[in-house]
Parts: sequence; structure tokens; C-alpha cells
Amino acid sequence: MTSQPIVPNPSTPEQVTFSNSLASLRGTAASFVVIYHAFLLFKVAGLDTPQRHELNFSDPFHMLVHGLIGFFNGPAAVVLFFVLSGTVLTLSLRRSKGKGILHLAGYYVRRLFRLYPLLIAVTLFAAAMHWFFFTDTPTAAATSWMNGYFNHDPGLPETVLNAVGYSNSLNSPAWTIRTEIIASFLMPLFVVLTRRPALIVATLAVLLALMYAPLHIGHVNVYLIAFFLGALIPAYGRSVANLYFRFPKWFRYLLIACALFAGMFVQRIFRPWIHVDPSSVLVVSLAASFLVTITYYGRNEGWLASKWLVFLGDISYGLYLLHFIILFAFADLIGPFLGANASPISALAMMTLIAALTLAVTIPLATLSYHYLERPLQDLGRKYSKQIQSAGKPADRPVSSTQTVAKTL
Repeated sequence: MTSQPIVPNPSTPEQVTFSNSLASLRGTAASFVVIYHAFLLFKVAGLDTPQRHELNFSDPFHMLVHGLIGFFNGPAAVVLFFVLSGTVLTLSLRRSKGKGILHLAGYYVRRLFRLYPLLIAVTLFAAAMHWFFFTDTPTAAATSWMNGYFNHDPGLPETVLNAVGYSNSLNSPAWTIRTEIIASFLMPLFVVLTRRPALIVATLAVLLALMYAPLHIGHVNVYLIAFFLGALIPAYGRSVANLYFRFPKWFRYLLIACALFAGMFVQRIFRPWIHVDPSSVLVVSLAASFLVTITYYGRNEGWLASKWLVFLGDISYGLYLLHFIILFAFADLIGPFLGANASPISALAMMTLIAALTLAVTIPLATLSYHYLERPLQDLGRKYSKQIQSAGKPADRPVSSTQTVAKTL
């Protein structure tokens, strides 16, 4: 995706465009996911699967782990991805001028070429790593979470199911791509439903009901509201941003701090033992929507203007999909050196080292993927999309005298 300079306070939907600030948010979130997963690898003072444990104030090392996985909150970063996707896809659909089935087909072709090439490539890479690198031998110092992954040899059916986005058994973070695929299919409908207040209220009511429905569809029902909230930002976010920027600077910083705290720690404090808690997802979605709104409609300055973060935003899809495999490869290689009774400091130092190594290897790989796989195929998708959409336009033909008379009548 090519980032474009921000348009401050756009006055009409047609003026809104993607911004460097949104890319920076996406890059930051992708990096946080990597670090979050790293701090789940090894037991610290006997704490196993810390993301599912309640806060324990009796052990300072346990509190430190809870603070780290709260600050680098991977699940919250994923919700931010979903809100950003809702906003970006809405911007894309609003910029498009065509109508009808062919126009819709062109949009779906672009999404297919955006999501699937890298998903298929990383699935094949993950399958190869399962076969030729990982073993089913558990690591003594590892958490149950770490020992639960990369411990079997996949067959062809499982690989195919992963490649099409139905399963994420070979690369756990790919579950979000399944959600993205379904939400991408629904986004044109979401954009239509943002046009009238009554439709917005009805849609939010339906999505809230779906969040708490006992459905077994990979939690897709829980996260759809994040995409819809993101879709509301291009149409209604300006009013929220204008109100926000009228406040004194100290109060604006307080609001940002509250939104960040809610996003990072609401589930850690209240219901960490639930894998996907709808109430927590709702709070995080609202907090993420607020942050995306003020980022998009604010000035493109400060740390969000960093070229490094914009670059991370460009490669964020590859960084996100590839990092899990690289992370576990390093954990398998050097994790056994910890031994079964590693000290808390040793375990924390090892996880920090693995996070740094993972970023150091995955960022170059994601860069290569972006330049030699993602961008060329995105360009190809846009080319096919234009061809499909132009097929629906009437051809320029000489107008007969009969047609001319008919038009004058």
C-alpha cells in the first residue's frame, strides 16, 4: 500500500485519504504483537500462561510480566488493526466512483490480491518449518502456551485449509486473516449502513448481539464491530476530532492516556482468564476507534511522522504473519539453554533477546516480501480490478440519427 500525505480535517467524504499517521499506528501495533508474544514464551517465577492469570501482587516478577504483556498488548493491537482496516477500506470504497456488480467485483479482486498471496506463501513456509525444523520435544523452561505450538507434521489437507484462511493451525496469528477476509466481504454493506443514523443504530445493535452470541466461528462475530466502528470514522470522526482538539492540551493527553490504559489493561484487570471476552473487546474497540480518529484528523507530526514507523506500517502485514514462525524458531534454538529452573531474571532476559532477534530477522524478511511479493501482486490486483470495472462502462459508439431524435424527445 502506498501511503499518502494526510489531509487535515477533510470536509467531505470524497476528500479523505490514507495517511502516514495511520501507517505509523499500524507499524507500531505490529511491533507490539511481536514483543507481546515473546513475553509469553518462558515461565517467570513459575508463572505459566501469564495471559490467562489474574494479577498477582504477591510476587514482583509476576507483576512485571503482567505489566509487560499489558503494555505490549497483542490482542489489543489486533483490535486496533481491525479498526484501521475498517477505516482504510471505507476510504477506498468512498474514493471509488463506480457502481454495480462489476464495481463490487473489482473491489473483491483487490482484496483477494492483498490478502491471499502472502497468506499462501507464509502457510507454505510454516508447513516446511513444521516438517524440517520443529520437533515435538517440549522445552523445559517454556510455558504451556509455547509448548502447544509447532509440535506436529501437517498433511496436505491441513496445509490447504491454512492457505485458504479457514484454519490457523500452522501459524496461529493467521486467525486474524480469516476475520479480515470475512470483514472485507462485508465492508461494502457496512459502508452503505453508515449513511443513515437509523441504519447505524440498527447495525450496532445487531453487532452487539452477535458479540455475545454463543457462535463457534473463530470469534469472528466478536470482532466485526471493530470494523464497523472503523467504517464510521471517515463519515463521522471529524466531529469527534474537532471536539477533542478544542480541549486544553493537558486534557487531551489525559484522554489519550485513558484510552491507552483501557486498551492495554481492561482485560488484564477484569477477565484475563477468558480467551476472547466480548466486553473487553468492546471497550478496546471503542478506545482504538478514538485513537484512530484523533490520529487521522490530527496533524501529521510528532512520533507518528517518523519514516521508520511509516516503513513498519508498509511492511506490517508481512511482519505480523511471519514473526510467529521466526519467534518460535529462536525459542526452540536457544530456549533449552535456560534449563528447567531458570531464574526470573534469566527468563526475562531470554525473552527480551528473542524479541530483539525476531524483529531483527523478520523486518528484513517482511521488507523483501513487501517489495517482491505483496506490492507486485497488489498492482496486478488493481490492474485486474480496473479491467473488470471498465468492462461495465458503455463503449463509445457513434450515435445514430434515430438515437439523437429519441434523446431530444
